[in-house]
Amino acid sequence: MTRIKVKINAPMPGAETIDKYRDFDRFMDNYRKYYSTEGIRDMLYKDRKKLVFIVIIILFLMLLLFVDDISKKEEDKNETPVEQLD
Repeated sequence: MTRIKVKINAPMPGAETIDKYRDFDRFMDNYRKYYSTEGIRDMLYKDRKKLVFIVIIILFLMLLLFVDDISKKEEDKNETPVEQLD
């Protein structure tokens, strides 16, 4: 576990340092980029690895769902009804 260092009498940062982090336009651009549907869509289309990975996962999940249904249908076809003789 790490210890937290607290500076009680820390010097105040200069006005240039404060102004460097006081950029609300960049903040709003990042917000729109990561949290709006248009930004997320653009990010996925630009980054092909993530898009391909998501498509592969979706296809794999669909494959898992439909293979069970197909195997059950094949088992039903392979079973022959047994007639009981009285």
